[in-house]
This record gives sequence, C-alpha cells and structure tokens, in this order.
Amino acid sequence: MGKTSLLRQLEWLIEHDPTSQYVPLFWDIQACETANDLAYELFISVEDETERFAALGIDILSLQEMDVNRILRTVQRTLHAQGKQLLLLIDEAEALVNVAKNDSREMARLRRSLQQGEHRTILTATKQLMQLNELMRDWLTSPFLFGFNLVNLWSLDVEATQSLIHQAQNDVAVSVDPVVMEDILVYTHRHPYLTQYLCHRLFESDEAGTGRLRPVQAEDLHADHLLSGFLQIDFDHLSPTERQILLAIARQGVVDEATIGAELNISSPATVERFLYGMNKLGYLRQILDGWAIGNEFLRRWVLENHDTLARQLYSKVSDENVEALLLEGRRFELDYLQKEVGQLQQRMEELLARRNAYGDQVPLALSDTLQQTRREIEVALTQIQLLGGDASIGSSERRG
Repeated sequence: MGKTSLLRQLEWLIEHDPTSQYVPLFWDIQACETANDLAYELFISVEDETERFAALGIDILSLQEMDVNRILRTVQRTLHAQGKQLLLLIDEAEALVNVAKNDSREMARLRRSLQQGEHRTILTATKQLMQLNELMRDWLTSPFLFGFNLVNLWSLDVEATQSLIHQAQNDVAVSVDPVVMEDILVYTHRHPYLTQYLCHRLFESDEAGTGRLRPVQAEDLHADHLLSGFLQIDFDHLSPTERQILLAIARQGVVDEATIGAELNISSPATVERFLYGMNKLGYLRQILDGWAIGNEFLRRWVLENHDTLARQLYSKVSDENVEALLLEGRRFELDYLQKEVGQLQQRMEELLARRNAYGDQVPLALSDTLQQTRREIEVALTQIQLLGGDASIGSSERRG
C-alpha cells in the first residue's frame, strides 16, 4: 500500500530538481503477461512523457517496434550522450511472475538489462515477487532478484504518524487526546494505512465542524471485510515456516526466540533469527523488550479469529529456502548501505556543528532544526545497523552533538 504514490513522488521530485542527473520514467506493468506486453507498456510510458524525452533527443516513434531490451538500451545510450541517466520506476512488478511463466528466456535478458545497463532501476512489489526466484531455479546465473538492493517500506516514524493522525496538512488540525494518540500508535504500530483506517472509525465532529478522535473501543480493532482480504493476502505471501511463526506468536502473545525455535522444532538459532528479522521488516512482527509480538492489533485479532483455518493452509508459493536466501542477500546489501549512510551523516553532522560553533550564542533556528533532524537520522540508522548485527558504534560528532 502506497507503492505507486512513492514512485510518483520520486518522479515528481527528480523532475523538479534542475541539478539531478536522472531522467525519471514511470513504467506500470500491471497487465503484462508476455515480453511483448512489457515492450508495449514501456513504449507507452515513454510516449506519455514525450515532452520530457523528445527534448533529450529520443526519437519516440522509432521505439514502437522494438523489444523491451532494445528500447531500454536505446533510451539509456541517448540519455548518456546528454550526460543524463535513466531512472526506471517500475510499478506492479508482480506482473513479472506471469511474464516469467510465459517467457523465461526474455526474463533472463531483461534481468541483464536492468542490472547491467547505464541506468538505475527502482521497482515496487509485494512479497509475491519472490516467486520469480522459484521460477528461475534452473538458471545458470543468479536468481532474478539477486543483485537488487531489497528495501522494505517501514512503518512511519512517530512524528510523521502523529502528523497524519492530526491531519496536520489541513488548515484546521484534528483534536486528539494524548491517551488516544498513544493508543493509535500502539494498536497500528504506525502503519500508514491502518493508522488512517482506525482514525476514520474514531473521527467525530461537533456542530461547528471541528474534528476530534474519540477513545478506541474493542470493536474498532476488528477487521472489516476489505481489511480481512488484505490480511489474507499478506498471510498468503508467507513461506510455511513464516506462517508457523506468526501462528505461534499469536497464540502466546509475546515470545522469545528460543521458545519459538523449540516450539517449531527449528534447531538453528540463526535460522529463527533470520525469519524473525524478515517478518519484522515487513510489519508482521514487532519487538517488545526481549520478545516478539504480532505487528499490529488488527493482524493479531484476525489471526486468532481465523487460527484454525489458517493453520490448515499448508501450501505456499514461496519456499523457506527462497526466503532465507533473499534475506541473507538483502541483509548484506542493507548493512553495507546503512554503514555508508551513517558515515555520510556523521560527516554532515561535523560540518553542521562547525557552523553552529561559528554562531556562538546566536544559532539560527533553521540550523538547530537541521542538527536535530540529522541527529535523528543517525540514531535511526544506527538502530537498524544494530538490528542487523552490525557495528553500531557512533562517531565523535554524535558524542559532541
């Protein structure tokens, strides 16, 4: 939820940044079944942005009869000659599963184009995309998704969630009691859709039209037909072991890793930890002190209400082996990225602190705000590194800042 909006926002930001080297291209492949479908939708995507690409020397009509890989190469090379780089934004990437079933050879070529071309690719999808690796088991090269830096859409941070609850973007904010605010944060675990879903149920307005949120009642935390459908889809995307972990934690409330391993007869603590890490990243679970709990109250209640039915759903299109392999690969990429990010943020903090010291007691408010924001970003990144088992030591700028 929110994947399309994320890509569109990236497109807008880059398009309106005159200093950016990237040229964005939003490519929706939702209805694609074959490589020919991919080529057609890619051509349409370029044609929809004729003004953007024609100005950079792209002969758009010449792309119409090309296959998808040739279109990508042609656009890449033309932009490269202009000192620009294509940023390919692929939406509804789950469609690649159907394309792979119908044309695995072209999928191998597409993977090479996406990962070796002179451009950057961002694709958004649900966990269903993992089926690509299942379908490509017999490839002599690496599975399709290996080489992509896997990033999960996390919960919002506390401040962003509070702004969403208050509807801070409106002229008149919604009134929320601090106790109600805390309940919403806990019950939804700051999931953007669930936050809005619960707030919609709690919203009331007085005769003057002023909005407020009433206290949460037990019935407010029951999933309706639409949300139940979403939760079922989320469950279907889990591997067999992930399903068993979710059911076990729902039964017991808060469980430590050793108990989970013993109950599910998983002898390797590293395997248990790896699955828990992945499920936490996707919001199925959350950490509470030294234990693990279901990620949000709607999911917890839905799992308990449907426990026996869910326990009988043994077949999954996603294997444990594939999930573990992707988690290992994704974890390695993420740790490397976060460690580089912390280094850059700490360097920026050093520069900001030097600027602050130059002002003495007359530090501009904007500079103070930037310092606080940078400090928060460092803390978030260090927390993630610690969760990944990396070195979360901090540099001198944070100790002084």
